[in-house]
Amino acid sequence: MLTAEDEFSADKQIDNFQKIADSCQGIGISFSWEFDKTGTKHDRDITTDTGWKIVLSRGLDIFQRYELNEAFSFSNRLQQHRQCKEFNLTYVKVKK
Repeated sequence: MLTAEDEFSADKQIDNFQKIADSCQGIGISFSWEFDKTGTKHDRDITTDTGWKIVLSRGLDIFQRYELNEAFSFSNRLQQHRQCKEFNLTYVKVKK
């Protein structure tokens, strides 16, 4: 994933990306990330090893707030029960 560095909490952002990478590794997905060093990157995107780029208008922040500490809330345990914020997703075939 290529993204812009959070100017206010870069350390937390790095820690979160590493947690994502560690979780993905546990199920056989290789996830890597880097910050755009040009300072011009606005959109967030994920480039797959299968030749696709996925452009995420909101980045990974697509869910509306839900109660994390509510043990019996379906939205806390099952992603399909979470409300989403409006966002755009674009798939682009990348030439090799």
